[in-house]
Amino acid sequence: MNEMVYCRACGKQLHETAPTCPHCGAPQFAGKDAKNKTTAALLALFLGGLGIHRFYLGKWWGLFYLLLCWTGIPGLIALIEGIVFACTDQQKWDAKYNKGLSSTASNATTAIIVVAAVFGSIAIIGVLAAIAIPAYQDYVVRAKVYEAVNAISAATPTISEFIESNHQIPSSLQAAGYNKQLPGFIAGVAINQRTGEILVTLASPPSVGGKTFSLVPRVTEPHHISWQCTSNSLPQRNLPQNCRN
Repeated sequence: MNEMVYCRACGKQLHETAPTCPHCGAPQFAGKDAKNKTTAALLALFLGGLGIHRFYLGKWWGLFYLLLCWTGIPGLIALIEGIVFACTDQQKWDAKYNKGLSSTASNATTAIIVVAAVFGSIAIIGVLAAIAIPAYQDYVVRAKVYEAVNAISAATPTISEFIESNHQIPSSLQAAGYNKQLPGFIAGVAINQRTGEILVTLASPPSVGGKTFSLVPRVTEPHHISWQCTSNSLPQRNLPQNCRN
């Protein structure tokens, strides 16, 4: 329910939503709870991806910004909102967010908001980078290891056929009749002449350069060879599920 307040100029009572005093004509201000458009714009530009500007304006649905911040979409929406806030006429702003009452903010208050927003943004970016960069690097490594395993697995039917036909182990993929080009990040492929194990050495990315994985042949039934992927040097998180111990 709306309440009566006192005019700051003449002290007479007036309705809290009255933009001017009906007794003396003095303009009325929203007071300490006023929503300042400069503050809202800065929060939207620097921390809008987390919905902070919406919480500042008393909008509970800023929670959706926070929940979806990882998509980047709230940040883009907040950027547009920040520009809109900054360009909004002051009277229209006060009519929408301050019940039509004039709002003011000191330069000191605005400066504090700017500093807090900038440092808050830097901190958030730092945290996100600390999480995202290692995750992305792991993704790149895992993708290349997967590709290498698939490339060598594609050669195993040819090797199996060679072993079954010639009753001996080929000295190389080419000797087995497999001539398809392998990915450039595979440094080398060696076939153990005693066990038939295919040892694959990776060249890149740098974090796994020189590390290896193997495809080991197993005779599961007469005239049928299956291949087991394994590695003792690559981290388990970088291996396909069928290669993990």
